[in-house]
Amino acid sequence: MMPSSNSISKTTPSGQNWLNPAMEILSEEGFQALNIPRLCLKLQLTKGSFYHHFKSFATFKQELLAFWEKDYTQDIFDEIRDVEDPEAQYEMLFNLAFEKDLAVDLAIRAWAQADNQVKEVVSKVDEIRINLLTEMYQKSSNLSLETARNYAVIDYTGYIGFYSLFPDAPDSWARDLASIQTRALLSDSKMTGGKI
Repeated sequence: MMPSSNSISKTTPSGQNWLNPAMEILSEEGFQALNIPRLCLKLQLTKGSFYHHFKSFATFKQELLAFWEKDYTQDIFDEIRDVEDPEAQYEMLFNLAFEKDLAVDLAIRAWAQADNQVKEVVSKVDEIRINLLTEMYQKSSNLSLETARNYAVIDYTGYIGFYSLFPDAPDSWARDLASIQTRALLSDSKMTGGKI
């Protein structure tokens, strides 16, 4: 299941210039540091310039969350959608995911604990990602929907949990562990069909 087109940001090109710096602030300083004065300082622009593009910080936040959803989920899935082989598709997903600044994901997840609007978007993105993994496990191992989803949840929570525990881990270690987990899950799913 993909996000509907009306959930994707319609920010103007000049308004777009505010979103990448905001992602950098999230990555480097956390959501608590993300506000209009901090953005203006980072971009060396005035508050008037901010309000030229966004009616309020709430509007900006909505655009930023849509941008995160598109960049970290929709665009990746669009790239791998037509890959027929599920294992090749998974490998491509794995590589593209590790190209992203995962500190942004962690910051947005932390933000979701304090903000219900952010929480709703994070829940939506998680569901989209789990649905894709579920489809992959169904294709690769001929599992029922329920069983494939169980594998998908184990896989995804391993990915998120690793970065929650070890946010400064080198990518090489993360890739190695993720590869081990994926091979183990795929092998188990094919061998047991998810039966205990």
